[in-house]
Amino acid sequence: MKPDRFVTLCFLYAGTVLFAQATLAYGAANRVAAVFQLLTALAVLAAGIIRIRRPKEETDNPAEYGMLAYGMAALCIALTVISVGQLLLIA
Repeated sequence: MKPDRFVTLCFLYAGTVLFAQATLAYGAANRVAAVFQLLTALAVLAAGIIRIRRPKEETDNPAEYGMLAYGMAALCIALTVISVGQLLLIA
């Protein structure tokens, strides 16, 4: 897989996880937090969609695996662990 495609998929994954976390984890008591997290999720998803639609125009597309790709992978893993942990605490 190309590094630029990997980073784009990480954006889409992170946006999806944030969206799911905001809709499943927050109850009626934290509506403000849920709204801000939904806005963040939509922004991250929009960045991923823009990167898919115009891959050559993105200036930060990595040509090889480096800090951006590894950083996105680490952030997606951390986001997954935090989301699963939060869902387990709620259930």
